[in-house]
Amino acid sequence: MLQTTIEQLRTWAAEYDNPGFIPADPVSFPHRFTAKQDIEISGFLTAWIAYGNRKQILKKAGELHTEMDGSPLAYIIGRRYAAHEGDTRPFYRFFKYSDLHDICRRLHDIYTTYPDLEAAVTATGGDPISALQTLFAGIAGIPRTPQSASKRLAMFVRWMVRRDGIVDFGLWRSIDPGTLLIPLDTHVFDMARRLGMTRRSTADRRAAEEITACLREIWPDDPCMGDFALFGYGVNEDKGRGHGAQAEDI
Repeated sequence: MLQTTIEQLRTWAAEYDNPGFIPADPVSFPHRFTAKQDIEISGFLTAWIAYGNRKQILKKAGELHTEMDGSPLAYIIGRRYAAHEGDTRPFYRFFKYSDLHDICRRLHDIYTTYPDLEAAVTATGGDPISALQTLFAGIAGIPRTPQSASKRLAMFVRWMVRRDGIVDFGLWRSIDPGTLLIPLDTHVFDMARRLGMTRRSTADRRAAEEITACLREIWPDDPCMGDFALFGYGVNEDKGRGHGAQAEDI
């Protein structure tokens, strides 16, 4: 990659890794809270539904947080999700309300066994994405195969681990930010392919690892800073083509 391209990526990363990015992004929901457990639960459930159109994700996450009524931890520990057991009505996209019940019940099991989700991930062992796949195995929307890029889990882990305290929280101190995997949505994948970071034809785990390795050459201790850089690259590419802004899908 040309040095001029690297410097431009650094500029875009700094431009978009700022508080102004938060309100229009799903990460805005865990930013409503200060307690670690509330942030974890809010972030995990928001990431779980982060499919498709950004505006629809924000709308549904808003409805879910209204139901949780001020404290995600109290919602889980108090089993206030229990009314959704066996409810086959649509919740969001291909999720049913019974799926919301099931993931909340699993969270209840975790928070009545461990002090927080980080402790559960650490006790499970392995990389954090694989640990979350194990902890939430069998839950709708949790990837089952190691070949998956697990974009939504990677995004959640990024929120919890990156330590600059701007957009991400840095709550999980047991995990090194340098080991994170880029959250690989279709737009990040497209931008990375344009820059020659991968030749993979599918946005799978191997593609995510190849792209992360390229970003680690620029940010050795914080490769997921490249998530903001590639977002900025996409916005500016689309502006140059007269599209105005990056697509809303994530």
